[in-house]
Amino acid sequence: MGDYTKLSATDAQNIIDLYGLGKITSLSSLSLGISNSNYKIEIDGSAYLLKVSNDKGFDHLKEEQEILTHLSESGFKFSLRPYSTKAGENVYIYEEYFGVIFPFIEGIAPGPCDQTCFEIGRGLATLHSLECDTEDIRSHHSVGFGPQEIVEYTESEKCPDDFKEIVEYIFPDKLVSFMELPLEKGIIHGDLYYDNTLFDENHLAVILDFEQAGVGEYLFDLGISISGTCLEKGRINSSLIDSYLNGYEDVRPLSIFERENLDKAIVIGFLSIALWRIKRFKEGSLNPLMANSYQELLSKAKIFWDDRTNNE
Repeated sequence: MGDYTKLSATDAQNIIDLYGLGKITSLSSLSLGISNSNYKIEIDGSAYLLKVSNDKGFDHLKEEQEILTHLSESGFKFSLRPYSTKAGENVYIYEEYFGVIFPFIEGIAPGPCDQTCFEIGRGLATLHSLECDTEDIRSHHSVGFGPQEIVEYTESEKCPDDFKEIVEYIFPDKLVSFMELPLEKGIIHGDLYYDNTLFDENHLAVILDFEQAGVGEYLFDLGISISGTCLEKGRINSSLIDSYLNGYEDVRPLSIFERENLDKAIVIGFLSIALWRIKRFKEGSLNPLMANSYQELLSKAKIFWDDRTNNE
């Protein structure tokens, strides 16, 4: 997965020429990513990651790179800054292709464990603690699926019955009480699962894939991250949540409202990514073989919610 667009050596060189980086000495495709085709390129001993967008629109991709540039300029150490073309653009256009180029970072994608959760918790809290101007940053609602989008989707004709049933089962008030909470906002990642990170010697090195980043509620972002990171044998593990929160609160303590509503945020995290999969795979054509993959997230959401409510 990830090598959807087949770039020839000539195509890759022509893209690199837009940046003036030199002559390619090595080109290899990488089986990473869903929305992009990815290539590792070597030039005079330096390595670069060339990404070709398969799914994202040009404007959304450009907005994403503007966020990454903004984070870099604000001192956030866990994200990559895109290279600019000779024309000063952070997204290239070549024939029918468009995409970005990043420095290539060596690292290991971790598995769920206490250290992984602690480190990712610290990383997300560092993002949430960043002091920067968000006036020109897009809203997460323009690219992702928060509580309002989840509720609105359940009222649409396209909504699968099982998705609607889970939302109504867990949130009979249609998430009204959650959406009325006075939650702190800022730049969020929107999809920080453990497989969107690289580690170096058991420490977080890079956070990847900011395609759903934007201005949103920190608690919502925390719920998404925990739902996809604190897992053991396909289920949320309470001990891993504790490790995650230890790392997170080492940098940014939770507010009373955030702590009291964390379980709801975790369920919303499952539902948000489930809706993303429905839109991309079931309604869209990004990967038809994954059309029903959203159902595993609905199952995880119900199991987690039942476990929490039964133990109260």
